[in-house]
Amino acid sequence: MITRKGDQAESMIDRLRELGAEPFFSPVIETIAPDDWAPLDEALNNLSRYDGLIFTSVNGVRFFSQRLKEIQQDIRNLKGVRIFTIGPETAEAVRDLGICVDVVPEDFVAESLIESIGKENIDGKRFLIPRATIAREILPEKLREMGAKVDVAPAYQTVLPRVKSDALVKRLNSENIDVLTFTSSSTVKNFLALTGEALLPKIKKTRIACIGPITAKTAEEAGLKVDILPPEYTVASLLDAIEDYYKS
Repeated sequence: MITRKGDQAESMIDRLRELGAEPFFSPVIETIAPDDWAPLDEALNNLSRYDGLIFTSVNGVRFFSQRLKEIQQDIRNLKGVRIFTIGPETAEAVRDLGICVDVVPEDFVAESLIESIGKENIDGKRFLIPRATIAREILPEKLREMGAKVDVAPAYQTVLPRVKSDALVKRLNSENIDVLTFTSSSTVKNFLALTGEALLPKIKKTRIACIGPITAKTAEEAGLKVDILPPEYTVASLLDAIEDYYKS
């Protein structure tokens, strides 16, 4: 079962089919514009004042670039601004905009980026983080502890899908899903919100595969047993880990 949003699930579906598996696509997450564009617009209109720009997800890059065009600002205003990303997929999304990425941490989590940035003298430096409305606070908090000035600007928000989950409930009741994949903490929370605790016994035999430790922690705190966790926190590595699990 693939729970990630529609426009990001295609590569997972194609790879699973290549491996001979049956992908059951049931997105439990949808990304929409934030309720208020004002904080991001303020930042986009003053990009030259920043020393660093931090992207934590592909969605952050997408909504950032879309809004930049909508308010008719020029991406060339990023000249001289250092670009930091979490994960290779996010870095690739930035490069697709024609922007060079300065730092991608070894591990694809906020803690690793904090460690990478911590090697630099950022006292008094100003950073912009365009991200989801609700997200982990560890990144801006730690940067501020290092003396940086940090502006967090909501670029998008994650919500439950507007379509009904009848097909999902029916498939869970059939108890024939072998692997349930989660690619973010939001997918875990939304899956549980859509299905409810009553259906949890239906996935006792289902293997839980999580993209990384933060997502796995969210799943475990919700009472789910995580069976598959890849060494690298990417979709490609997650699918490799699932294949290796069944090979062994």
